[in-house]
Amino acid sequence: MFVVTSNQIYQAECSAVKRGTTFPKLMEDAGSACADIIRKNYCIGRQTPAKVLVICGKGKNGGDGFVIARRLWEYGCLVTVMLVCGEPQAKDAIDNFLLLESAGIDLIRYNDDLPLHRELINSSDIIVDAVFGTGFSGRLDPDLSRLAKAVNSSGAKKAAVDVPSGANCDSASIEGAVFKADLTIAISAYKPIHIMKPCCAVCGKTVIADIGIEDEDFKALDSVACLTYDARDIKRMLPKRKPVSNKGTYGHALCVCGSMRMTGAACLAVGGALRCGAGLVTAAFPQSAYAGIAPKLTEPLLLPLDSNFEGTFSFNALADIFEASKRASAVLLGCGIGFNKDTTRLTLNLIKEIKKPVIIDADGINALAANIDILKNIKAPVILTPHPGEMSRLTGMSIADIERDRVNVARRFADEYGVVLLLKGASTVIAGAGRRDAYINVTGNQGMAKGGSGDMLSGIILALLAQGVYPFDAAVLGAYIHGAAGDAAARELS
Repeated sequence: MFVVTSNQIYQAECSAVKRGTTFPKLMEDAGSACADIIRKNYCIGRQTPAKVLVICGKGKNGGDGFVIARRLWEYGCLVTVMLVCGEPQAKDAIDNFLLLESAGIDLIRYNDDLPLHRELINSSDIIVDAVFGTGFSGRLDPDLSRLAKAVNSSGAKKAAVDVPSGANCDSASIEGAVFKADLTIAISAYKPIHIMKPCCAVCGKTVIADIGIEDEDFKALDSVACLTYDARDIKRMLPKRKPVSNKGTYGHALCVCGSMRMTGAACLAVGGALRCGAGLVTAAFPQSAYAGIAPKLTEPLLLPLDSNFEGTFSFNALADIFEASKRASAVLLGCGIGFNKDTTRLTLNLIKEIKKPVIIDADGINALAANIDILKNIKAPVILTPHPGEMSRLTGMSIADIERDRVNVARRFADEYGVVLLLKGASTVIAGAGRRDAYINVTGNQGMAKGGSGDMLSGIILALLAQGVYPFDAAVLGAYIHGAAGDAAARELS
């Protein structure tokens, strides 16, 4: 499913118009589709008409609201339209406003005398927010802020057309008051505000309204669109298990992880690889960590290697790890290996020499940060999995600047260094070199904000790589599965 910006949805609509539709028809189709979704979600029947308040702005979003009001009125609802921000300005919206007036639908004009309107707000069964659409930025003015708070505090069910008014669509941010929705109807496609945490919470349940914009209209965009997947998409992407097969069929995963102080990182990464289907897993770790790692691992092959006085890998382990990588289908490097002279030299030399797909995480990323240009001469596909702090070390950007523009930061880095970049966080972003799309993950929850979550994620991705999944797809699948497991745990436990 596409995730598009305000400019991109306008481009897609222009493409649809070139194919033969018109902007007035798109508005009519959008309003009609929204009205149908509202009826179905709120179980409105002709025998049980709802009292509906539709709050409309003066732009095209307000025009959609006028169509919604007319369609619900035709269905038998008791409809009142509240006009805010003045008279409609867009021609399509003006035409639909005139149809409202000719039908005799109740119409009021909002002013800052909120007590005058509070009874109407509080007596409504459903309130539809059609004030601002995808083009809104900044914050609501004081009058609309007071109106938003009054609507939010009412007991009515609340639906937003495309974007809850007061939310910034493209940056997925909120600077002041916002009309909070139980149901947001995304016109044609998701926008960043619908899926990027934490602000997506103001959207409630999000449903896409199909108004005739085709995939070809999105594929024709002159800028990169984002994607997100649901469980059905993910299931289709998963590698299939063959009725006649053996452990060699599903790849050999090599985990170069752990140290004396961070034995759990190795165990979690190996566990993730085993649970996600790798046929054979080798756990390479420092000899000094043997007592903390070996008793917890029963399925993988164990490869204890030279360690230094800090309890981490010695640089002398390089040759053994490189030989093990030749037998592997994919390699994970970095989880819990520690950050010192030995592990830095080891990491940089392995990155230069390993020819199998490799995931670099945690201390592997820290070792890479001061030698980032090494990525431009790598011999194998690389997936990097930084959290915002590690991304800050890789790029020199502040965490705040990274978080403000996650998608574009990830895309620029992936293109510059020729890698797949998985930027972890509440809305994990995955970008690949040369791709015209980026993926935004929608699974996961705040209970996963704890040490070890990233190690498990890397192990999951490693298993998929070992089974032959393309690196970008392996990162997408891994992020989704990891978050979905966390969501299942939250449902079943807490």
